[in-house]
Amino acid sequence: MLKRDLIMVQIEELGKMITQIALNRNSNDGAHKNLELIQAAYTALRLNRDFLLTTSLDDIRRFLDCEDSCGLYRMDIAAKTLIEESYQLPDPDKKRVLHRAKELLEYIQRNDTTFSLERVALLEEINNY
Repeated sequence: MLKRDLIMVQIEELGKMITQIALNRNSNDGAHKNLELIQAAYTALRLNRDFLLTTSLDDIRRFLDCEDSCGLYRMDIAAKTLIEESYQLPDPDKKRVLHRAKELLEYIQRNDTTFSLERVALLEEINNY
């Protein structure tokens, strides 16, 4: 139980980092800070954009489960990180990254036992793009 609590705190901290990235998006020096925060999120998850873009969804989940079955939570953070990173990318790369973020979010929606209005909103935002 203590280990799971620690894991949830770590995931919550990553969520706060993603929130900070979203807040920085429109500030003058936010782009530079966001690149650092995005890299920090990937480092904390022990993955990178290429891994997320080229690995099957089931394999990503297995990798992120880390023997604690919290892979879907981590996958959610990874998808949000991809979305935030897409704001830093040129259009062709942005579309590819957003498409993969959408696939991750849809996978989470199918496999998570809780319904998330936030995920639905993110999926709608990606579709509108």
